[in-house]
Amino acid sequence: MDQIAAQINDLFEFPIDFEGQKKVDHIINLYVFVSALLSVLVGFVTQNLFLLLVTFASVLVVTSIIVMTSDLPQDLFLGFDLSTQQLKVIVTDTDLNAHKTYAVGFDDYFKEKYGIKKGVLTDDEEGEILSPVKMWLEAVDTVFGLMKEDGFPFKNVRGMSGSGMQHGSVYWSNDSHRALEHLGDASSLLEGLKDAFAVETSPNWQDHSTGQEIEAFEKVTDGPDHLAERTGSRAHYRFTGLQIRKIAVRKAPDIYKKTSRISLVSSFLASVLLGKIAPIEHADACGMNIYNIAKGQYDDELTALAAGVHPSLDGASDEETAAGVEELKRKLGPIDDITYEAMGTVSPYFVKRYGFSENAKVYSFTGDNLATIISLPVEQNDVLMSLGTSTTVLLVTEQFNPSSQYHLFKHPTMKNAYMGMICYCNGALAREYVRNDVNEKYKLNHDTWDKFDEILDSSTSFDNKLGIYFPLGEIVPNAAAQFLRCELLSDKSIKEIENWDCDEDVTSIVESQTISCRLRAGPMLSGSAGNAGHVQNSDNQKLKNLYGKLHDDFGDLYTDGKKQTFSSLTARPKNLFFVGGASKNTSIVRKMATIMGATEGNFQVEIPNACALGGAYKASWSHECEQKGSWLDYNEYIKRNFDFKEVDSLKVESKWENYFPAMGLLAKMEERLKHD
Repeated sequence: MDQIAAQINDLFEFPIDFEGQKKVDHIINLYVFVSALLSVLVGFVTQNLFLLLVTFASVLVVTSIIVMTSDLPQDLFLGFDLSTQQLKVIVTDTDLNAHKTYAVGFDDYFKEKYGIKKGVLTDDEEGEILSPVKMWLEAVDTVFGLMKEDGFPFKNVRGMSGSGMQHGSVYWSNDSHRALEHLGDASSLLEGLKDAFAVETSPNWQDHSTGQEIEAFEKVTDGPDHLAERTGSRAHYRFTGLQIRKIAVRKAPDIYKKTSRISLVSSFLASVLLGKIAPIEHADACGMNIYNIAKGQYDDELTALAAGVHPSLDGASDEETAAGVEELKRKLGPIDDITYEAMGTVSPYFVKRYGFSENAKVYSFTGDNLATIISLPVEQNDVLMSLGTSTTVLLVTEQFNPSSQYHLFKHPTMKNAYMGMICYCNGALAREYVRNDVNEKYKLNHDTWDKFDEILDSSTSFDNKLGIYFPLGEIVPNAAAQFLRCELLSDKSIKEIENWDCDEDVTSIVESQTISCRLRAGPMLSGSAGNAGHVQNSDNQKLKNLYGKLHDDFGDLYTDGKKQTFSSLTARPKNLFFVGGASKNTSIVRKMATIMGATEGNFQVEIPNACALGGAYKASWSHECEQKGSWLDYNEYIKRNFDFKEVDSLKVESKWENYFPAMGLLAKMEERLKHD
């Protein structure tokens, strides 16, 4: 009897699995079966068709009541992800259980109306790639409409946060404040905010129309490294400050003057939900090229440049420069520092139209990559490797050690911490190039990875050969499309090899891609308080010997123009998380894990909705902090409900020490690369 009671209790226990409504289906199937059985018995005993039908209907009514009145969570949280091609909303509870994801694909709903393709408008001649802002408004109403049709309990939402494409900007008109304030009277967001924008499009991250502005920013700061020292990144086409300057100086100075406020994509979405202009969040502000990270404020010189009032480049007087800087700072508004406190409650528009509680909180939104890193308990000196078409490395560090070859942002939920990001063009694409050669040699199916994996698994240590495989021009290091294969000879000289058997390429490409990550992550990891003490202890004779031999064999090593140190070359991640398409390939991630040498653990994780999930987690964490009235460590909060047993833990034999010569070889090979 106890076992039966336990099964019944488990059957009705919330959370009901919204993702496929499995428990609801179970209940319905059970009661339909019971109702049919009872109906047949009643009909058989009474020989009365009417009683049979009444019995069947009665049991179905009871079923409906049970299903509809099952305990729903009283505290739900929404995480938003506004990306290039869709708006996504994920629903979580206080225990971080994800229940259901709703998505609106822009091409599916708005392709003809806005003339978009893959979510954007493209002008090849100008190099502009833009997103229609009003399309995003319609997407918000559309996704909430889908949720309403699904019977979603909006009244149970306690808070919301989310992410937007980093760097993108939205330009509000003078009418925007009034329009947002009176949204509750509108029939739709599109109708209520029809006059709210000075510019009706937002630059997409793929935009490459700001070549002139890149030159200006790097000229004023004496080069990309100096710009990175101030803002965490060198100048990039997509960065906000450059896009603002393009409008203010070249494209539409009159419109710039009429612009009331400028939001990032993240703060734009938060503004719509709030019904007032939301401040820019401090971590996302680091992707603008005008925010001085070390000082924690807008950089006056770079702000003057963005506004088109730089004294030397634009010939502005001191008075014009000062006025222009203040004007742009006013348009951008305050920076929202790291906090758990809500920016306010949801706009009356959403209360009236969808049934949100008047007390539902809106917490600060952040950038998409920043939201990704808070979807997992990624702590100081942990590294997340996203293995997609391109490769992206995200890590958490206390070190502000900027470089023009990667990005540094303030962390969205951890004080005195930064998120580092390294982006490579040639990730899976380059590995597929090698795989195809292998499959052709062995006459195998074009798409199979079996032989590639077999060869990779058979390699146990570094064999003094490396290749650089760039079928596309590379960002890191900045180099033209090319292939370079080299062997480290016994006298420590480096021999270029025109070609070798494609079997050699299998190991070589995975090793070189991983060593590149190791070389560039090292400066950010070294010296961070979270790093393993035994790794950073300069008295460790074994490490000193390894470093000494590396220096004897190769001399000083430089990566992207910066000298590598004992600390950077001996830094190791604590935990290593693999995500993205290729993370499912255990052979590849095992090899990468043996080279990176994480001191505590290696994990394969599937987080298909990471940006939205990070937003939902940020909302529930903020809500709990507010309830307690004190700061809770974010990672402790996540780990409290994050079950590492649900992710695949990789048990690997570390070959970290074995790959010291590979670091020297790759560093010297990169010096030989051709540039555009």
